[in-house]
Amino acid sequence: MEELPDPPSQFSVDAILKLCSAGTRFLRVYFRAGKHPTSWNGFRHHGPTTSRFDHHTEPSRTQQRGILYASAGDDAFVTAIAELFQYTRLIDLKRDEPWLVVFDLEQSIHLLDATGHWPVRAGGNMAINSGPRSQARKWSRAIYDGYPDAKGIWYPSSLTNGSCAALYERARGALPPRPAFNEALQSAKLLPGVLECAARLNYDVA
Repeated sequence: MEELPDPPSQFSVDAILKLCSAGTRFLRVYFRAGKHPTSWNGFRHHGPTTSRFDHHTEPSRTQQRGILYASAGDDAFVTAIAELFQYTRLIDLKRDEPWLVVFDLEQSIHLLDATGHWPVRAGGNMAINSGPRSQARKWSRAIYDGYPDAKGIWYPSSLTNGSCAALYERARGALPPRPAFNEALQSAKLLPGVLECAARLNYDVA
């Protein structure tokens, strides 16, 4: 795999932006309990962590920069499950109370499109989406500083190739006051879908 170089100190190319119109549907699985409980629309202000596109500045701490990861498209559910439970390959329906939320953007936003030619035009490559996360975080910080119109990053999941978004706190105003759907992952409504995801991913369910 080609290594991802450090981002340039200043980008010399225009951003290629993905328009997510008002009404664009996003999905995420989040934890309502445990060490770091959150809400359905909670941006994580502590970081950077080991997540790919955290744009927080070092050292890791609570700060103004916040991020929210979500998936979109036809495979949004399986992508969200794959990403969240990738390290254990076990979909634990009870630990830390995982919930599934679906929300539709209330306002249009633009995201830096990392799915096409922009990474190579900017001096990088597609390893931004699948290579070492520490390097991808450097790029996210550079994107945040270099393209103030970008409300986050649009990228393909390295697990399913499904559509994902890392939303910066700049996108907060585009989120709706209420979600379209918000339910515990262990609910009877969601169990058939969870089992289907597990079968597709060869994950276990507990």
